[in-house]
Amino acid sequence: MGDDKMKNKILQTIMAIFLMIILSLSIMTVTLLFSRAVADVNLLNTYFADKLLILMNFLPIFLFMVFAYLIFNRLWASFSLTSLLFITLSIINKLKLSYRDDPFTFIDLKLFGESLTMAKKYDVGLSKEIIIMILLFIGIAIALKFLCNYKINSSKMRVVLLAIFIIGTTIISKEFYFNPKVYAQVGDKSNINIWIKTQQFQVRGFVYPFIYSSLDAVEKKPEGYNKAEAVTAFNSIDPMDIREEEKVNIIAIMLEAYNDFSKFPGVDLNIDIYKNFHDIQKESIHGNLVTNIFAGDTIKTERGFLTGFHNQPKYYKQTNSFVWYLKEQGYRTEAMHPITGQFYNRQNANEYLGFDYFEHMDNRYKDISPDYLRDEDFFKYIIEGYEKNKGKSPYFNFSVTYQNHGPYSEEANTDKEYLKKKDKYDEKLYNIINNYFTGINKTDKALKDLVDYFRKEEEPTIIILFGDHNPWLGKENSGYTMMDINLDLSTVEGFENYYETPYLIWGNNSAKEVLQKDFQGRGRDISPNFLMAELFQYLAWEGNEYMQEIVKLKENIDVVHQLFFKENGEYKKELSEENKKLWEDFKNKEYYYSHDFKK
Repeated sequence: MGDDKMKNKILQTIMAIFLMIILSLSIMTVTLLFSRAVADVNLLNTYFADKLLILMNFLPIFLFMVFAYLIFNRLWASFSLTSLLFITLSIINKLKLSYRDDPFTFIDLKLFGESLTMAKKYDVGLSKEIIIMILLFIGIAIALKFLCNYKINSSKMRVVLLAIFIIGTTIISKEFYFNPKVYAQVGDKSNINIWIKTQQFQVRGFVYPFIYSSLDAVEKKPEGYNKAEAVTAFNSIDPMDIREEEKVNIIAIMLEAYNDFSKFPGVDLNIDIYKNFHDIQKESIHGNLVTNIFAGDTIKTERGFLTGFHNQPKYYKQTNSFVWYLKEQGYRTEAMHPITGQFYNRQNANEYLGFDYFEHMDNRYKDISPDYLRDEDFFKYIIEGYEKNKGKSPYFNFSVTYQNHGPYSEEANTDKEYLKKKDKYDEKLYNIINNYFTGINKTDKALKDLVDYFRKEEEPTIIILFGDHNPWLGKENSGYTMMDINLDLSTVEGFENYYETPYLIWGNNSAKEVLQKDFQGRGRDISPNFLMAELFQYLAWEGNEYMQEIVKLKENIDVVHQLFFKENGEYKKELSEENKKLWEDFKNKEYYYSHDFKK
């Protein structure tokens, strides 16, 4: 009799585990179906072809069901709670993708209030198919309640199993789920753009990338962060408006992979591909940006300029920026980019930064060109944006170009030799560089047309031009080596060559007259987050509390980099004690201002 009872318990245990596996797989399948705004059978097939991906999406669901079972000792209850949690999250993911083309990530849980406010803008009713699916899962829960009553009778056994479960889950999470090497190998990335966050997320299903995204939700506060001190400091500063008569149009353009290679002694050009840029430069305040990036990660330079932040926050909600300040001053604020708005989640982040409108390939240019817009065409839309706003309000336009984005072909795509050939030059490397210079030459002509247009305009207008980073010119910087450009980061010269890009601030005659400035001369070499402050200082605009803090810091430290600081005009590895305290105090204020939005 005892043996039969034991066999029966073993059989019930096996049956319960088997049922939990089947139920977990059914929940997982729903989450995979909802990993896109619209169900994609081809994508679903790639999921099931990847055993590791299935495991990584299945295991959290199964483990949570086991955990719930050990707590409630009812299979129907554990299934109900598990399906409620994971299916709800996946439905939210599907809806968020539908309306914002942005996946539901872990940090969104911290933004529940903002999410409810945003949801009011959309019709978020559930489809008939989703309602039927929900009713089906309710039916399964009811069936389990009446047909599967297996329980673990020993409370001690449940406590022991729960302890083992918690320890095991912790180890699995730490060593497996948050391992970047594992994350990198999961998912079929052959048909996606790896630079688009949404596609990177979707290709891995939903549950696994959602859990992994919790790493992005953790932001490290500066050591010794003191919010009260930051609030006190800002409260002691009077924010200043721009005088009405000085509100001029501002056109800011970040040029993709743009640098002036004519400044390097080893670069001999057959054709002056910087002629127009140099002509504009002579009429401008000009200097160099010392970026924190090389050949990629564009967004760091971009958002440093727009916000003044050196340490960038997560852009998942409304965030203080210079865009908001200009908007408060009565400016119409627009952003433009001639390729998809999905890159770096600009289509959402630009809204959080205060732009009234963001024009990009997905919502405008796809009907004009199947490919991205070249600079000569793209700049016409910047002018169009200005024209539409003309006579209404001051206008701020921030545009990011794409034309000179790498990689550049190893094949000769032009008969023109922009770079003089030397016997020592490798043919493929030469073609990479020459093809890059082909695009720079086209940009140069487009810049002339743009500036010439605003030169004739009666409305006072300022143009800011700057490069985001240096271009990629071959593996291990081989193109730079071939042209004898020093990139030794242990030296100041190599550091500058590696990270510097040019900037200039140009004003038309009307702007010069209104602002009583000639817009000529050498500006400082600065970090990107100081560029807007360089403009404000030159124009004697005091700005809001944060701008005034930026200006105060910039007077002493105007380059902040992981390798060097520039303190009082001199590059140093370490700041003086006085400026070290200034920098630490500023980081405290920066963190507060970048995380506490005040419209």
